[in-house]
Amino acid sequence: MLNLLIAIAILAVVVFLLFLGPAFVSTTMPNDSYLIEITGLSGLAVNGTAMIMIPVPANAEGELVIFESSSVRQPAGWWAGIRETPYGKMLAFTTTEGYAQDISIPSGEFETKEEPRLLMPVLATPDNASVAEFTRAMSGTYTTVVFLDGFVSPSEDAAPISFDLRYRGGEGMKHLIKEDTWTTTVNTAVPSTASGFVPVPADYYVIPGGLMPL
Repeated sequence: MLNLLIAIAILAVVVFLLFLGPAFVSTTMPNDSYLIEITGLSGLAVNGTAMIMIPVPANAEGELVIFESSSVRQPAGWWAGIRETPYGKMLAFTTTEGYAQDISIPSGEFETKEEPRLLMPVLATPDNASVAEFTRAMSGTYTTVVFLDGFVSPSEDAAPISFDLRYRGGEGMKHLIKEDTWTTTVNTAVPSTASGFVPVPADYYVIPGGLMPL
């Protein structure tokens, strides 16, 4: 009987090492991705220098991710970089071309941190919750901001400028435990006649992690 139990135990260890062991020790680094699509710009005349600014991914303490550790990709016809504003840091696109072009940039990188992220600046949250309190929620809508300036005023019936901003972070895995995934999106249209800072809604959603099925 004892020999049988020993044989079963050895078999269990062998099965674990062959099938479960590699998955148990495997690690997937968390990653950040930020897809930026700004349309409705093509054909807008530029009055010398035009600028558009959008929110950037940051943690609850306001520390930026992606663009602080890697260079900002330069879209055709624009110069991109981080700028300080009265609301905090934002990603700015500047052009001196005669006419603007639409902006499309995918950005992403692996990292070591796993923490809630939002697209900041944050102008307002539901029930005036702090940013740290808001990021502990599973979902919600808060107010961020975009900026436009330097375009020749188009006609009133001109097409709006559409902002489709999608951040996704986290999703790392350690020992079969998948971490949470944090997503923040801005999907809104702003009149092309707008100028200056424009408050816009942002949707926040957490995809819970947990034990991965075998």
